[in-house]
Amino acid sequence: MNLKRVIVGLAAAALLTGGAAEGPGIAQASPGHMPLSGAWPGCPADHPSGPCHWCPGDPPVQTGNLAVDPVVWDETICHTYWYAYPYGNVAKTIFEGENPPVPPPPPYGLYCDPGTFFHNCRIDNHP
Repeated sequence: MNLKRVIVGLAAAALLTGGAAEGPGIAQASPGHMPLSGAWPGCPADHPSGPCHWCPGDPPVQTGNLAVDPVVWDETICHTYWYAYPYGNVAKTIFEGENPPVPPPPPYGLYCDPGTFFHNCRIDNHP
């Protein structure tokens, strides 16, 4: 076996497993829209999806990407809002108002009871 192949193989393995890809300058994203500890500013800690409150002077309401999904509302008055993805009315993730919309019922499909290996299946709403 030639030394060049061994070095190239080890370098490829290091890159594929992330050994060399986690150096400085590589961004690591956190999944989800909610903060990792507690609720967003203006939202109750025990129910972080809302109702939340925003008033002029507060930090911007987070949507996950303010560049492509900004909150569009009157910034001179206070607002009550909910995180209601994808049913927002002022941003894709933000519903402004006292009561958020009710999500639609789950779609019909083939559902099987867990652990039955397709022995107890039916076409119905998701349980």
